Amino acid sequence: MALLMLWGGQAMAQSAVVDNGSDPSSRLNMRDQPSRDAGAVGQFYTGTPVEIVADAGDGWSQVTIGGGGNSLSGYMMTRYLAEDASAVQDMTKEMQVVSPYGTQSVVVRNTPSNSYDAVAMAEVGDEVRVIGTKGDYYYVLLGDGSVGCLSTSEAN
Repeated sequence: MALLMLWGGQAMAQSAVVDNGSDPSSRLNMRDQPSRDAGAVGQFYTGTPVEIVADAGDGWSQVTIGGGGNSLSGYMMTRYLAEDASAVQDMTKEMQVVSPYGTQSVVVRNTPSNSYDAVAMAEVGDEVRVIGTKGDYYYVLLGDGSVGCLSTSEAN
């Protein structure tokens, strides 16, 4: 299955979604290299939108998640990516921002870490779309298409 389109001899990104099957807890690793032995950037739920930017060979695709002010890039196994989003049940999660600190807002970070650059501020009560996890952090898709991170204690 060819997932990239050619335009004037150059590959154009192809939209797809993660497709891990119907288990809502199942997540697909994004790796920092096209290998099962490579470090995981994060684990992403079925329905997470991705852009396939290149065929990395041996069953791997180079992908990007998000746009706007912050995106993630890495590699995912091609067989778990579906071009037809309408044929895939969306297992991403709508969650509400909470503050375990007693504040009215929390910082949405650029990486899953307490050492961070702020991508945005989220008000307590705001809805966020959780697309994946890494350790004690959620990857969230923001309204402008950016990807950010919230501590698991900052959304429920």
